[in-house]
Amino acid sequence: MNSFEQAFESLLSMAPGPLFPRARLLYLRKYSLEGQDGRERFRTFLYQEEIEELPGGLVRVRALYFAVVHWQRAQTTPADYSSYLRGRWQLQPVNLELVDESWFREGGGFARFQANAVYERRPSGAQLLEDS
Repeated sequence: MNSFEQAFESLLSMAPGPLFPRARLLYLRKYSLEGQDGRERFRTFLYQEEIEELPGGLVRVRALYFAVVHWQRAQTTPADYSSYLRGRWQLQPVNLELVDESWFREGGGFARFQANAVYERRPSGAQLLEDS
């Protein structure tokens, strides 16, 4: 997957549903937007989300924050994280901030950032992705 939006859609299409919050959180901490080819120095994860149930069974997930992780390495500089996000996803991160802890299961130092991403799932299983 090349685009950030496609990777976000792919990640959430496989995630456990909101009815299983613990399983969902574990999934989102373990699987990156880069997918299985995450051999890169950095990996991108959905860090915080807002889930909204709408009439007709539609579920909307709005990303509040993403994490970019310096994979299995110590914390690095904001410039390193920004450079990766620009090169890999063509993103100019909004509100990039270093987090003073290690990623899930000692995954490495990380920074969080905001990027517009919304995913919708209809009851039939049909999915939509839109930028907002």
